[in-house]
Amino acid sequence: MKQDKRVAKVMNSLEGIQRAKAPHDGFAKIRQNLADQRQQEQTAAYGWMKVAAVIAFVVTSNVWAVTNFLQTGTAPSAETGSYTQITTDFNLYE
Repeated sequence: MKQDKRVAKVMNSLEGIQRAKAPHDGFAKIRQNLADQRQQEQTAAYGWMKVAAVIAFVVTSNVWAVTNFLQTGTAPSAETGSYTQITTDFNLYE
């Protein structure tokens, strides 16, 4: 009995309700939002590529500078030949 009244109450409350309809431009708005999100993701990806390129450039230039420095050597051989007498004169531990 209570259940019948409850069902009748629910069915009576549904009177006058119409089926919901989607707005006419609803799909266009969804498509535009998706396109905007893709564009924002692509611009963010290009920003990271620029940062990675700068870091790669700095690292490679540093490696190049270090290898050129090590290839030149630290002491030229011409100076050691001309100053051998002076260095032997001041050598206190011989």
